[in-house]
Amino acid sequence: MKIHPLTTLHMEDQSLTQQAPPRFVRPTIGRQGIHGGFPYGLGITMSLGCIACLFLMALAANSHAADPTNTVGAKSWLGFRGDGTSRGSSAAPKKLELGDTGNLAWKLDMPGRSVAGPIVVGDLVVTTSSSGQDGEVLHVSGVNLQTGQLEWEQTFRATGRPFCHPTSANAAPSPASDGERVFAFFSSNDLVCLSLSGELLWYRGLGYDYPKAGNDVGMASSPVVVDGAVIVKVEAQGDSFAAAIDAETGQNLWKIARPQMANWASPLAIRRPDDRNEIVIQSREGVIAVDPRSGKTQWSTKEGGSAIPSPTSAAGLLILPSDEVIALNIGASATTPEVAWRNNKLSPRNASVVTSDKRLYSLKGSVLVAANLSDGEQIWQKRLSGLGSAWATPVLSENRLYIFDQSGKGLVVEDQGEDAETIHEIELEQGVLGSPAIADGRLIVRGTNTLFCFE
Repeated sequence: MKIHPLTTLHMEDQSLTQQAPPRFVRPTIGRQGIHGGFPYGLGITMSLGCIACLFLMALAANSHAADPTNTVGAKSWLGFRGDGTSRGSSAAPKKLELGDTGNLAWKLDMPGRSVAGPIVVGDLVVTTSSSGQDGEVLHVSGVNLQTGQLEWEQTFRATGRPFCHPTSANAAPSPASDGERVFAFFSSNDLVCLSLSGELLWYRGLGYDYPKAGNDVGMASSPVVVDGAVIVKVEAQGDSFAAAIDAETGQNLWKIARPQMANWASPLAIRRPDDRNEIVIQSREGVIAVDPRSGKTQWSTKEGGSAIPSPTSAAGLLILPSDEVIALNIGASATTPEVAWRNNKLSPRNASVVTSDKRLYSLKGSVLVAANLSDGEQIWQKRLSGLGSAWATPVLSENRLYIFDQSGKGLVVEDQGEDAETIHEIELEQGVLGSPAIADGRLIVRGTNTLFCFE
């Protein structure tokens, strides 16, 4: 059994340069993964006032990929909404049908509940779950994309507050990957880094150091990985912050204070024309963009800002959801983008906006609206019969949108130019609140307790 050094890191409002001498713990390795043998509510032993950081003896090589969206081509969906547009780089199935004549490739029961979307790295599907009376048991599962067979599963104890609304789960943020590692984030503000083979590389208990950083309905902002940094956004009525964690070492690169109000929108990585990346962070107070490695604010604007739908980027535009949808022209780095257009008829309800190269799609309850991406002019709107409350952001493949509501009803809606038509319907009989993934010609959907793959 390997011995894993436990290093404590002091989290200050600046980059970290000091590291405490290592202490050693011997985690218990179970059949399903690392259980640790830790007391309830504390996943690893920590020194007072410090955040735990757990390392393997051998760390994976560092990756500073400038583009977080695609390191393994069509077999990738590396984070919440894939590349931030919710559009697949490969064609998804044209129908979704169960039964002997259907196109369900496989389904797999999960060890707990989840409202997070899955990700795909090559032939590996990664999904998170939470179980236990309060959702305090954390699970990260690696599943073979082709066969649906469980490759590995790791289990941990939450160090922060696992409590959430009954319709949600501690497994609410979608995981992310840089193509070499997997980063699983939870509502309890526990951040886990695993290799693609499921080995634990490091563990950060952010909720332990910031016990007021949470709320009773739960957190849901998903991490994003860019330039070797894992960006997390933790905004609540208590302690609120955004931070960058070094993807290789698990150490803080920076931490900045954020407005003390509930916010579930996820950060977004954008590429400026001069090939520099920025992280867009929005709240009801407006939007800021920071450098991924330093945390330095590059620009800010009072325009836009929503607490639930996340920003989107496509075709040189930054799309901000709020009481209206605002499109900003992305210019040179560190300059504030200028407003290209705005339209108060496109504002989404819960799901984020979806974009193609030429069109924008907004889900307003049971009404789907399509508009020109270039000027925001509405093209059509379609009431989707039978669709209930939808929290999952739809995904797009070619001219088809895949839309699920929280009861598990799914629709395949085809954009036919001047109108749209629902071409297939499906009932999964369990809720879907996380955005699906598209990879290698397949659609992967995480239900509350089951992972589905259609081909």
